[in-house]
Amino acid sequence: MFKSLFSVINKIKINYNIFKKIVYLRKIKPKYLFFSEDKKYQKYSYLLIETLAKKYPNEIYYVSSDVKDKIKNFNVENIFIGTGLLMIIFFMIIRAQNMFLTLTDLDNHAVKKTKNVDKYIYYFHAPVSTTKIYTATAFDNYDIILCNGDYHLNEIRKRELIKKIPKKKLIKTGYFYFDYLKKRMNTKIKGNEILIAPSWNYNQKDFINENLEEIIQFLLNKGHVVKFRPHPENFKRSILTLNHFRKKFFNEKFILDETSENINSMESAKCLITDSSGIAIEFVLLFKKPTLYFENNEKIHNIEFNNYSDLVTMDQKVKESFGYTFKKENIKDLDILINKSISEFTNKDAKIKDFIDKNFYNYGATIKNFNDLINKEL
Repeated sequence: MFKSLFSVINKIKINYNIFKKIVYLRKIKPKYLFFSEDKKYQKYSYLLIETLAKKYPNEIYYVSSDVKDKIKNFNVENIFIGTGLLMIIFFMIIRAQNMFLTLTDLDNHAVKKTKNVDKYIYYFHAPVSTTKIYTATAFDNYDIILCNGDYHLNEIRKRELIKKIPKKKLIKTGYFYFDYLKKRMNTKIKGNEILIAPSWNYNQKDFINENLEEIIQFLLNKGHVVKFRPHPENFKRSILTLNHFRKKFFNEKFILDETSENINSMESAKCLITDSSGIAIEFVLLFKKPTLYFENNEKIHNIEFNNYSDLVTMDQKVKESFGYTFKKENIKDLDILINKSISEFTNKDAKIKDFIDKNFYNYGATIKNFNDLINKEL
């Protein structure tokens, strides 16, 4: 009884301290405020925060729903708010000059806008297009969007034109995570694993639930080392399937990767198998290794996708330029396709460089460019 009472009192105390920090933030109205759902998303904001913290020390606040999600920088204040009522209160009462998020559909769910935030700013956590795998309204309520390339500008402007919604400020920054990977990756590592990294789908029948078990079993039977890296959403939506895989395939040749960083997984892989995950673009363009796409389940979350039939998505461009495809009936020949893809991918460097230069802003210089843009654009 006393133990239970002590636990309740301790929880009230923790929540009270969190609420005090939220009130403090409201009072000071930070210049730059970041919100993160989970530690797995921290890597996408890291270079942004690092740059701002140098220019504006002690004016950057990093608020997260994950207690383990903290920026290791003395010039950044970390604040944990959880996922429940306190998070809702935070978004209702917060005041800030610039709030950065990588959360889609702002103001269309529990995360609401307030007039006390001057600018809501979106930065991408994937190099994919905005028209297909996101909902139709995913970016409508942002004031500023940091764009990866012309494809984002074209897609967002077309959406604004079709729906007659106010124009957002679109800033040509480039994809920050490309540079984050570029600074940290070790290209000398010769990978020997097959990395399987699915996307996630609103539909119940998707890659992870319908076909992945057969693919993993086939590869293990052929003697391959298989590393399975679920999407963060899979841990919320398909946890029973993940636990089933963990038990069924428990051996030294099957690795379930639950780390927040995906660099090691890409370094140690000789090829990638996915359905439509954005990791394919990073894997092909930066690590210069082949991706095999499973084609039975198309991921379309935008019910208005047909409005953009004249725009080829970045996902499709990479797939058509560099990808290898297979379907359920081809699983028995997967070993042959893997060997073929690895053999053919040995001299793609020039083609990949040309593709990056044509499609992404400021590759290798996103931070230098962003540093120049801060005063001008923000």
